[in-house]
Amino acid sequence: MKGPVRVGSIVADTPALSALIEHARRFEALEALVRSWLPATLAPHVGVANLREDTLILSVKSAAWATKLRYEVPTLLAAARRHAPTRDVRDIKIRVRVDSAAG
Repeated sequence: MKGPVRVGSIVADTPALSALIEHARRFEALEALVRSWLPATLAPHVGVANLREDTLILSVKSAAWATKLRYEVPTLLAAARRHAPTRDVRDIKIRVRVDSAAG
């Protein structure tokens, strides 16, 4: 019987898992960057859902937060153009998250 296996070795031996973890880390860093561009009252309610070509897709917890975030889109676009990971962003879409616990 084999002994315990370190998670790090499993990740290192599984390229798809390594890629997934790296993708999650990039999104986590991107989310922190985007939140740094927002007012402190709004930032905790905004998440990065995706970055596709020239579109940054943000998610919020409610329609009320989506409305507040829409007012910040011009500021976000200007900030995005000054930072490498989002330099090509030309559009920002806002999605309201569906709370899976409510269902």
